[in-house]
Amino acid sequence: MSDNPLGEKSANPGKYDPSILYPIARWAARSLLDIDKKLLMYGIDHWHAYELSWLNSNGKPQVALAEFYFSSDSENIIESKSLKLYLNSLNQERFAHTDKVIATIAQDLSAISRSEVKVVLHSLQDFNATPQQNRPGKSLDVQDVTIIVSQPDPSLLKLDDQIVFDEELYSDLFKSNCPVTGQPDWASFAIQYTGSKINESSLLIYLCSYRGHQGYHEECAERIYRDIMQVCQPSELTIALNFLRRGGLDINVYRSSVPLSSDAMRQRSIRQ
Repeated sequence: MSDNPLGEKSANPGKYDPSILYPIARWAARSLLDIDKKLLMYGIDHWHAYELSWLNSNGKPQVALAEFYFSSDSENIIESKSLKLYLNSLNQERFAHTDKVIATIAQDLSAISRSEVKVVLHSLQDFNATPQQNRPGKSLDVQDVTIIVSQPDPSLLKLDDQIVFDEELYSDLFKSNCPVTGQPDWASFAIQYTGSKINESSLLIYLCSYRGHQGYHEECAERIYRDIMQVCQPSELTIALNFLRRGGLDINVYRSSVPLSSDAMRQRSIRQ
């Protein structure tokens, strides 16, 4: 696919077609943020796919929920609409075993992202119908703040005269906007850090300032990570942006000053 399909009318594919996948180079956003190779940052992009289906050898439809794990060191991210169309291209494809489905998807996503991608499939019976709601940390959303800025500004971040260890905070008020369509992207934010205490009201004001910002999910997370590292200078920092589902896909972006594994991924909340 030569052009970005986001915002364009696209026919649903009738057969398996990995060429549908559309890459977006990570370096472009990072060069604008001036963080490429200049800021210690590890990360994982964790996607869920809720509309995955294929046929078994007898032509019987199979369905599953999928998880995709991309390293933040991959050369490319994958445009989300192209991934949805690619997964739809599997609908009429026959596979003798689920392992073949996993191998095919992993090979195609690894090739387009230029990095090894981990793929996990779950049957619907694997999930409890009631999601766990035990969220670690303290909500920022109880802060009584006034929001007057609609574009991210790191100078909004302030510190308190206190040192904290592994402090965990979260907010469900984050919104940014798709840089192509302008449509809203909603997310929950979480942070765990050690160092000078970040003033909670200032952090919430900073997060709410993204409501007018246009950026891909990964760029938003890396901008937040950069700003907190540069302004607040924690000795350790991990952030997460868990975006709400759109088109059967959700994207969860994790960035950290320490290496991450797939075991560190947070459980989704009921809103997501």
